[in-house]
Parts: sequence; C-alpha cells; structure tokens
Amino acid sequence: MARRGRKRGGARYRRVTISLPKRLYAILNGIAMGDERKLNRLIKGILEDKLLESTVAELELYLGRGEEEEEEEMAESEEQPKE
Repeated sequence: MARRGRKRGGARYRRVTISLPKRLYAILNGIAMGDERKLNRLIKGILEDKLLESTVAELELYLGRGEEEEEEEMAESEEQPKE
C-alpha cells in the first residue's frame, strides 16, 4: 500500500506588511470609514484587481523602477559635497 504525502498545515494566506505614505493611508482609511478590517479588505481587493489586469512583464517594471530610484539616490548622495 502506497503512503500518502503529508499535507502542509498552516494558513492558506501569507501575511504581508506594507508601508504607505500618510496621505494614501488617510484616503484609504477614510474610504474604509476607520474600520481596520474594511481597510485590509479594500487594500486586498485593489491588489487582486491590479494583479488580474497586469502581465508579468508589467509587474516586473515596478521592480525596475525601485532599482532606478535607489541608483539615483546613491548618485545624488555621492555628488553632495562633504563638509
């Protein structure tokens, strides 16, 4: 008799923490009427809709933008004269 593989336990979803600008947080929190559960559901819905509409190539552009911004910040900090 063949043995079954062991099923992994645990949550079906992974918990993610994100940092939002205060202004964006205030807007989303206002839409959710100050309810944290509604806010989480709103953010999750926005992300799911964006992922459904986007291709992998479009999503990879977000990674490229972050790297370009970091490189620009590094270049600017090197150009500033040291006192």
